[in-house]
Amino acid sequence: MRKLHSLALGGIVALGLIGAAHAADTAVTGAWKLTVGSADAPCTLNLADDGNVTNSGDCSNGGDAVGHWKAVGSRLQLLSNNDSLVAYLSPKGDTYQGKRVADGRVVALAR
Repeated sequence: MRKLHSLALGGIVALGLIGAAHAADTAVTGAWKLTVGSADAPCTLNLADDGNVTNSGDCSNGGDAVGHWKAVGSRLQLLSNNDSLVAYLSPKGDTYQGKRVADGRVVALAR
């Protein structure tokens, strides 16, 4: 009987953690302002639930157009249309910040 209770409790905890991870991903979806470097004007990226990215304005910033995104733990990967890594971002308060792979320029996503 004790084994059954342990299995049930473990299952409930696992489902709760999966739900929390999914909730964190959905909090990332929606419109974000993308800035590369300190002098570039921001453009708007829309991160969709399915991992696709649409943008308004010129979000190529030197040829690295973002076409997809992926959550890896609490961090975000911004990927090109051919799935090569454009930038890896970490949460910083209400924003995500990191560096672009191609040239090391600072990249930021803010609401």
